[in-house]
Amino acid sequence: MILYKAGAPMTGSIATRVLQMFRKQSNQTAAVFNLSSRELDVLTSLTEGKSYKMIAAERFLSIETVRSHVKNIYEKLHVHSKAEAVTKAFREKHI
Repeated sequence: MILYKAGAPMTGSIATRVLQMFRKQSNQTAAVFNLSSRELDVLTSLTEGKSYKMIAAERFLSIETVRSHVKNIYEKLHVHSKAEAVTKAFREKHI
């Protein structure tokens, strides 16, 4: 994949606004689903298409810890797969 063909880069002010929007939505998601901040981080990474291994490396966690967080996310969201969790997060506009 060639990244330079993906479009125009964001300006600093636009990037700041996007981050503020994600923070606001993240707080709402945690409240609605009763997710911990770490579970919310993992769910956000899942919505970005990251693998358990990538999430573990980025968050300085073991893969087993990531699996444990994902299991908790499934229980709290009442879903049975990563696809369902991501879909529910997007559908309810919390991520």
